[in-house]
Amino acid sequence: MLRTETDTLECRKLWDTFSPQQQAWDDWDLMFAFHDQDQHSFNFLVHLGSDGQADGLLPLVFDSKLNRHMLMAGSYPDGRILWLRQQHFPEFFEQLPERTVLFDLEHNWVSELLRLHPEFEVNFAEQDTRYYLVPSEFEFDFYKHIDTFPPDKKQKFLYDLRNIGKREPVLRWNDDNEADLFIELVNRNFGAESDYADAENARELRRVIAELHQSGRLKTLTIDIDGARQAVALSLLHGNKMIALYAASNNDYNNLGKLLNVETIQEACRLRVDEISFMTGMQWKANWRMKGEPCRTMRKPPAPWPEAEKSPT
Repeated sequence: MLRTETDTLECRKLWDTFSPQQQAWDDWDLMFAFHDQDQHSFNFLVHLGSDGQADGLLPLVFDSKLNRHMLMAGSYPDGRILWLRQQHFPEFFEQLPERTVLFDLEHNWVSELLRLHPEFEVNFAEQDTRYYLVPSEFEFDFYKHIDTFPPDKKQKFLYDLRNIGKREPVLRWNDDNEADLFIELVNRNFGAESDYADAENARELRRVIAELHQSGRLKTLTIDIDGARQAVALSLLHGNKMIALYAASNNDYNNLGKLLNVETIQEACRLRVDEISFMTGMQWKANWRMKGEPCRTMRKPPAPWPEAEKSPT
């Protein structure tokens, strides 16, 4: 039996009950920062056992702008699992509204689900790849990882870094909230085509970075060239894992983005984290020989849907 919970305080209690509190995406405060209270409404699905006690949760919200149901926080988090017993999934699925999408679920969890319920294979047809690095595998020095590149690629990579180094970049690590700098750089590069020219996307980013700053989990890198800040990376340090959330650089400076990402990885190495995640998508991550882990998206009804569904990543 399933029931729906729409009250924010009750949804928070349910989240705290079922969240494993292991990954960054298990944290209510961070996920609530992605939650647009004007556009999103809670529709948490709760499974009740034979004793009437809740034994499973699907933290669903309705996005009125895109007319779809999705997991709380939408499309940005990746590698998630559902907090329900897999034998109960058909019951949940039956109660899911039309136009429900659950983005970037952990591949292994989905594989086990489909082994039990192969009839849902068509609903999990979409795949993406989450990219990450394990610093211990290259002795906490990214330049040793670069040594594994093909010789011509390694030579070009190091040449590019030397060239941007000639501009005498000044690197600063701190915990400052530089959301506005990030938005400014992205909008400068892409103008009206920028994801953050959209006021709602900009507000979401500011909420997320404000939460990370307040909770002490924000790692900020800025790079100055020619006396001005020309690049910024905003990363999340949660436990012993780092997530490279947002990064932008002035496109007028060749290879500045490359330096920004290299230095973010090197900071993860200095912190001796177990993993640094660069999240999903973008070919350069594969070109840098990052590890790849599949993610699978569920849709009801199956894809394709007519309009683009993903928020900026």
